[in-house]
Amino acid sequence: MGSSPSWFAQSVIATLCLIPAWLAIGFFNRNFGVRTDVFLAWYMFGVIITVASSSAPNLQILLPKWWVIVSIVLVGATFGALANILLFRAIPVAPNPGLPIAIAGIATPCVFLVSVLLGQRVPKYFSPAPCDVWTLAGVVLIIGGATIIAVRR
Repeated sequence: MGSSPSWFAQSVIATLCLIPAWLAIGFFNRNFGVRTDVFLAWYMFGVIITVASSSAPNLQILLPKWWVIVSIVLVGATFGALANILLFRAIPVAPNPGLPIAIAGIATPCVFLVSVLLGQRVPKYFSPAPCDVWTLAGVVLIIGGATIIAVRR
């Protein structure tokens, strides 16, 4: 069996897959009257079915310890649900469906910076994340771009 694509290739492919997924939110809302929360529920159901059927050769892989499952569900039911509900609601009413996604993209440099700090401060729980001048320059550009989009609105 061949090796999986690099993290960069997987990220590019994921990005290309997200484009039609994000565009579908407004499309189904406008053309079929599907509310964004209904779209989100069915969308996530499709994600769950595909991930469960393609990623796990057996059911035990999908079932870690009960307290780990409860913890994951709590993260999903709070942060994940709120973020997705608000983002899915914003996309069809924004002047351009890419604007809410671009603003939400500020999470990327934030996650990057926090992961560097957590990797340094609590390496028992988080892997070290490398950081250099070029990476920080990219983070500043991302934050600057999101700020321009947000302030302009």
